[in-house]
Amino acid sequence: MKKFLLSGLIIFSGSFHLVAQKETLEKKICVDIIGNRIETDNFGNVYVVDNSSLKKFDADGSLICSYTELSDGKISGIDASDPLKIIIFNADFGKIKFLDNKLTIKNNSISLQDLGYSNATLVSASYESGFWIFDPLSNQVVRFDKALQVSHSSGNINDLIGHDFEPNFMTEYDNTLYLNDPRYGIFIFDRYATYIKTIPIKDLKVFQVFNNKIVYLENNFLISLNLKTFEESKLKLPFSDEEIINASIDNQRVYFITKTKFCIYKFS
Repeated sequence: MKKFLLSGLIIFSGSFHLVAQKETLEKKICVDIIGNRIETDNFGNVYVVDNSSLKKFDADGSLICSYTELSDGKISGIDASDPLKIIIFNADFGKIKFLDNKLTIKNNSISLQDLGYSNATLVSASYESGFWIFDPLSNQVVRFDKALQVSHSSGNINDLIGHDFEPNFMTEYDNTLYLNDPRYGIFIFDRYATYIKTIPIKDLKVFQVFNNKIVYLENNFLISLNLKTFEESKLKLPFSDEEIINASIDNQRVYFITKTKFCIYKFS
């Protein structure tokens, strides 16, 4: 029997177990490209980040368009949950930009210094055209609405969880905010920035929340944790030439990137 400690609650599971995915994967395309992260949207488009550049591919692996802005430093974060309003974050300069589906800047960039949070390290899209930031100075998440007004904040997270907090990744799914601290796991907050619980999956750099599952990469396997049943499933990625550094999934395909390639496989 496995256990998950969730913010003081123990989730026991006779039904919590590791199962192998029955699906098989068929190679669709691999493209030679240098990148360090991929992101997907609801239309099956794929975004490959490499330092200061962003490339958008369709579900067949064809390049659609690209974006590069060297003057603002490297792209620290991307959120394509709204494919018509893609967020890119340049942490070195404290800037948030919004791109349209052609990767053209939609509006003027947002200066986090002007909002009083020049040291923010993470940014994520939020419901109703808002966005979240994590501020390491006050150790809190802060949500801004579309008028750039603070709508919610968590307060000092160190005080809430009883230890220090250094997140490296943040994403919102279904009005729920997920923050990852690789030492402790994934911390979950509701839409009002109220802390709910911790899922102790450790040592992650990035993950995906998809169909009420947390999906993450581990030794060239994609692991899916069902957030309702806490059942884990494991999918072997059919690629052994290089280490896979980032992966994503949807209902039809698996996308992943190595140091030299971007690949799409489909379920068959």
